Amino acid sequence: MAPKLETLYIRANDIDDEGMAAICEKLKMSTLKSLDLSLNKFTQKSITLLAEILKENNTLEFLGLAGLNLRIKDFEVLLNEFGKFPLTPEEAAILQQRITERDAIVAKNKKAKGKKVEPVPVLPRLVQEEQGAFVAKKEEFTYLNIGLNELDDAAAEEVDKLLARTPGKFSVGITSKSMSVERVQALVAKYGDCLLYTSPSPRDLSTSRMPSSACKKKKKKK
Repeated sequence: MAPKLETLYIRANDIDDEGMAAICEKLKMSTLKSLDLSLNKFTQKSITLLAEILKENNTLEFLGLAGLNLRIKDFEVLLNEFGKFPLTPEEAAILQQRITERDAIVAKNKKAKGKKVEPVPVLPRLVQEEQGAFVAKKEEFTYLNIGLNELDDAAAEEVDKLLARTPGKFSVGITSKSMSVERVQALVAKYGDCLLYTSPSPRDLSTSRMPSSACKKKKKKK
């Protein structure tokens, strides 16, 4: 990938797990902000690999994974890379130590003045609240498209959890013929400003355009 490439749409290119392995390797050090991998042939194996790579990438803001014939369970490991999760005191202490070590590397690199610098690890933010410590993952992310997959009412529950733990700017795209109208309406009522299709829109079946389904959360009143 070009060093300064920010947008890459490679929909419907027959990309399999082998191709995804090559793409994920390049993602580690890329500057991509938008990546659409919809309507390809890779499996849950590549979703797991993608989730691991996201831990080392802090630039990606949009990810398209529509039309892969996957179930919500197949996306589970990826969904766990978004949002705020509680930490035990021990886990919080470990993350704080890693953050301290990272900050030391940053300070050391600044003093290097053009000399060889040490790679800076990508780490999530540690959040301290009255309820305890939390890890905030992928706060820069804004849109995840998982439409045109095998999403049922169980998927609606996972989408609910995802939107509840992510920032207000985060949105998720959904298009499904298996999710009940009641579950869709419940999500709309809870998060507002949504376009949730219970059956695929004809234009979403076109490989030449992005699925338009999106669910955006209401901003909480202060």
